[in-house]
Amino acid sequence: MYSKALVLMVALFGAVNCGYLSGDGHGGGLRTIAQGSANQAHAAVSSQHAASQKASYIAKSTLAQQAAQAAATAQAALAGKHVLLQTLEKQRDEAHKALEAELAQLELAKHSAAAAAKTAQQAAKQVQILKEALHHAQELAHQADAAAGHAAQELASQSAMVAHAKARLQEIEHKLAETLKDFEATKAAAQKATEFAEKAKNNAAAAATHLGASGSGGDGGHGDASGHDGGADYYH
Repeated sequence: MYSKALVLMVALFGAVNCGYLSGDGHGGGLRTIAQGSANQAHAAVSSQHAASQKASYIAKSTLAQQAAQAAATAQAALAGKHVLLQTLEKQRDEAHKALEAELAQLELAKHSAAAAAKTAQQAAKQVQILKEALHHAQELAHQADAAAGHAAQELASQSAMVAHAKARLQEIEHKLAETLKDFEATKAAAQKATEFAEKAKNNAAAAATHLGASGSGGDGGHGDASGHDGGADYYH
């Protein structure tokens, strides 16, 4: 039973790492698995109460195993959701660092544009002051204007990159918030499944005790040995 749960947990981790259960869908499949497992565990507990007195031990033991397997499935889904949450948090941090780097480049581009504009202004003044060097001053102004235009293009390009980085960060933060919400719901479902599994286990143990007591009272020594062997096989 628990080996099957281990195989399911490994499969869920593989699905997350390969992108089959990605943040794009907010990991809703994992939440569905956990909630479905909780429902199965609850159904197993409910079915225990409906078992006949004669078959109570066998039925409740079987249902307890089903509830425990459902709880293990829910825990595996919770683990997969946790991996997805960590992946999105890492992406958020990387996007934040990228935004800081682009902002630093934007500041450098602003300084370059301001310096180029100042050079262009100085060149224009030289044209007015030094008429005898008009040709040289005009050439200098042309070069400065070209540099200013290039710097303006760099500034526009850098501004677009900053806007893209901001949009990326906002998108990841939104996904992170949605995934965190689903994580809490998955965690709650897994806890409920575990509680139902524990309740089913206790019911099965009580049924085993009752069966042993009934056997010793009705069949003598032979009935007591049979009840003891059955309980040992179950807890083993």
